[in-house]
Amino acid sequence: MELEFFDCNLNYGPRTSAEDLKNCADLNGLLAEMDRSGVSGGLVFKTIKEAVLANESLAEDINANPNSNLKGVWLLLPSCTGEIPAPRDLPKIMQKNNIGALTLNPQVHRYLPRRPAIGDYLEMACERKIPVLLNTSRGLTIEQADDIMREFPDLTAILTFDNCWPSDRFLRPFLDYYKNLRLDMTYMLTDCGLKDLLIKYPAEKILFGSGFPVCYMGAHMPVIKHAEIAGDAKIKIAGGNLKKLLEDARYD
Repeated sequence: MELEFFDCNLNYGPRTSAEDLKNCADLNGLLAEMDRSGVSGGLVFKTIKEAVLANESLAEDINANPNSNLKGVWLLLPSCTGEIPAPRDLPKIMQKNNIGALTLNPQVHRYLPRRPAIGDYLEMACERKIPVLLNTSRGLTIEQADDIMREFPDLTAILTFDNCWPSDRFLRPFLDYYKNLRLDMTYMLTDCGLKDLLIKYPAEKILFGSGFPVCYMGAHMPVIKHAEIAGDAKIKIAGGNLKKLLEDARYD
């Protein structure tokens, strides 16, 4: 079976950690690695610490490569500071700049990820089904991710928990309780973990993600290809689920 892989956790930019397996400083380097690994497209984040610059620079890079099959991920900041477009204006600006999702790094950008700071953006994302990436490798704790989901239970969210130890006791409550939450596979290293998850949860809940360049881009491809799960589940997890999330979102 030929699977098309869409990655929900692609990254490039200045090296931020000595643990990065590859130094992928620019989008061309990322595109070359995608071609080598067989990844067709996905969501991409630019690792620049200054949020406004990261958003602007990412949009420029993607717009300069219109055939890349990539959608960008923009950082949120508190609306009261006026540093990024207002919630009512943001979706159309995202659409114009090929931005598909939002994320946040409250530790680096120094704010509390709660309703007074970003609630208006998260309400807009709920209404429009725009995916929000809750990634604990970006200055967000697992407790804060849960706080956000409890406050905004209809949020279309993708959870990345950067802990490679078996994490079912952390993650299954999210899958049980929040109907629109999906789980990024990046750090899912449990033996037969994918097969076991699908005994209880639908395949629509799981997304292929690599975490490149911190992790190898192709590491989870054989996990999906050779898992003892149905073929249609493999198609969904490899890329179909992410593509549907982006198709269902409303940016106009």
